Amino acid sequence: VACPEEIAYRNKWIDAEQVAKLAAPLAKNGYGKYLNQIILDAVK
Repeated sequence: VACPEEIAYRNKWIDAEQVAKLAAPLAKNGYGKYLNQIILDAVK
């Protein structure tokens, strides 16, 4: 199982703003919540 958005973010191919845009339509499910958590964890 892979998360392409996470891979792209961690390799600096996309930034946190782009991850947030991709996560927005998925915010109500676990996948979208996971993407948002990746961004929050990076800020810590």
